[in-house]
Amino acid sequence: MALPESKSDFKKSRICFTVGDSAVQTIIQLSGGTFLATLMSFCGISDANIGIITSLVSLAAISQIFLINYFKKLKKYKFLVCFTALQRLLFTVIYFIPLLSISSTKKALLIVLLYFAGQIFVQIGTPASQDWIASLVPSRLRGKYFTIKDSIAVFVVSSTMLIGGIILDFFKKRNPEDGFIIIGSLIFILVMINFIAFSKMKEPKISYMNTEGKEMHGRLAKKAKEYEKTSPHEKKSIFNEIREAFSDRKFRKAFILQTMYTLSFYICLPFNASYQINELSLPYTFIMLVIFIANLYRIYISPKLGRLADKYGMAKLLRYTLFALGLNMLSNALTVPGNAYPLFILSNVIASTAWAFVGIGLFGVQLDFFRNDKRMIWLTIVSSVSGVFGFVVSILGGKLLDILQKSNLHINGTPIYAQQVLNLLGFLIMLFTVWYIRFYIETEKIDKNHKDGRVTV
Repeated sequence: MALPESKSDFKKSRICFTVGDSAVQTIIQLSGGTFLATLMSFCGISDANIGIITSLVSLAAISQIFLINYFKKLKKYKFLVCFTALQRLLFTVIYFIPLLSISSTKKALLIVLLYFAGQIFVQIGTPASQDWIASLVPSRLRGKYFTIKDSIAVFVVSSTMLIGGIILDFFKKRNPEDGFIIIGSLIFILVMINFIAFSKMKEPKISYMNTEGKEMHGRLAKKAKEYEKTSPHEKKSIFNEIREAFSDRKFRKAFILQTMYTLSFYICLPFNASYQINELSLPYTFIMLVIFIANLYRIYISPKLGRLADKYGMAKLLRYTLFALGLNMLSNALTVPGNAYPLFILSNVIASTAWAFVGIGLFGVQLDFFRNDKRMIWLTIVSSVSGVFGFVVSILGGKLLDILQKSNLHINGTPIYAQQVLNLLGFLIMLFTVWYIRFYIETEKIDKNHKDGRVTV
């Protein structure tokens, strides 16, 4: 729980976060997307349900909003972040479920329960980890740092996914359970790397101070905490915190942007993994090899986009990269078994261009728009509300997918797949999101933040 005492301490903490976050991003991919879809298909879960289950990560975000008052009491976030990071071990357990001698229905139920429980812990720790790293990075360096961090994470993720794809392909016709055991073991190793890296970070937030202005620990800190509990102070309910947030114009704009992005994302992208495996019949090794090469390109352009964002603003770069994500959805909408190989390659190149900055840009806009003293709470509100909204959208997308698959659509005798329709819908929504950024986000004046990157008293 030590405070960073120099620029070197801040740098070391940022490096540790880069290592830990690289492990986290790899865990996300190994416990989701193609890998989780393969596991669930093996256990007899339908395409529509796979998309809904993978979207449980959004529903789990609702747990954050019930902990707002707890978050407000926290002086430091390190223990919470490290504890919740360790709970990703539940994702390891998921891959050992096929070994159990139980029915497919019970296996599917166990996967859903453990996946959802793991995502609840992840979501609880997410706003704290976001605020923690934001406090370690001065605003003038955010674009540069986050894109470099993202590039390193992408290389680790793509390399591991390529290995994972080869593993699944190797065991596909032999013994799929052995492949799942290896993937689960990889996740276990990554969880431990993540936990150790976060444990070595320092946090520039002071908990309780004595009369000399120094931080108190142990019994002194405990005594100060007990005194604080008995001292009269204003308490705000969860409803009042939400109402205060939505009364702020900048918060509303950032929230609307996040909502439109969430609608576009969850209406189509969660269903593409099963589409690639089942209808398009693409080999795992091919999928992972293309993703690996496309991610090398993403690693190359990401730092360049970060520097452009520091120069011209987060919102402007976000507008261009969201448009690229929309083009990725459009290319998916045009993909059929006859052109699956070339269009899969094209769509991944476009997607890599988009993902080189989309996540960073959305987070950066929120950091620019949110008040520093309310950042943790407002990040929690946005994450939880948009998360539940995303899950609702994924359910609607799943229902629509099921209806379209049963409709047996054709145009001039050419079969139309349900995922093509969903991706076209996502593309149209993304175009509207790009328009909103241009005329409502980029026109907003940004206040300079001079507190991050320093010890917060």
